[in-house]
Amino acid sequence: MQLKNLTTKFLGRDFGFYEQIDSTQEEIWRRIQEGTIKNGTLLLADLQTKAKGTHGRVWRTDEKNNIAFSFALEVNLEAQKLEGITIEIAQILVEVFHKLYGIRLEIKSPNDLVYQGKKLGGILTQAKTQGKIVKYIVVGIRNQHQSRKFS
Repeated sequence: MQLKNLTTKFLGRDFGFYEQIDSTQEEIWRRIQEGTIKNGTLLLADLQTKAKGTHGRVWRTDEKNNIAFSFALEVNLEAQKLEGITIEIAQILVEVFHKLYGIRLEIKSPNDLVYQGKKLGGILTQAKTQGKIVKYIVVGIRNQHQSRKFS
C-alpha cells in the first residue's frame, strides 16, 4: 500500500496495516530475511499479540487507543555512527508532541517516553550487521498497554 501526500523521500512510502499481527518488528525482520523489504517500509497494527520489548520482553497492545508501528531503514554505516540513535528518536518524538499538540513528554533513558510521571510508551531499536557495518535498523514505537488520554 502507498500512502498519499507524504513529503518524505522514502520513510513510509511502502506502508502496511494489520488489524492483528504477532509483531510489526518481527514482520519487518521476516521481510529483510526474505529480501522483500523496501527501504523506509513502515508497518502499523491495531493489535500486536507478541510485539518485542527490550530484553526480550513481550509487548502487547490492546485493540483501541494505541500506537504500534515499526519501520526499517537500510543504513550501511559503521555501528559507532549509530550510537545514541534511540535517544535521538525519543528527542524527536518529544519535540513533535510539544510542537504539534502542546504535550510535554519526558525521556527516561534509554528508550521510554514519560507523560506526567508515568511511562507512556517505548522505542525499540534493533540492528542487523554485516561485519562492522550496520545494514538495517528496525525501529518500533509503541505505547503502554493501558491506553492513556491526554488532558
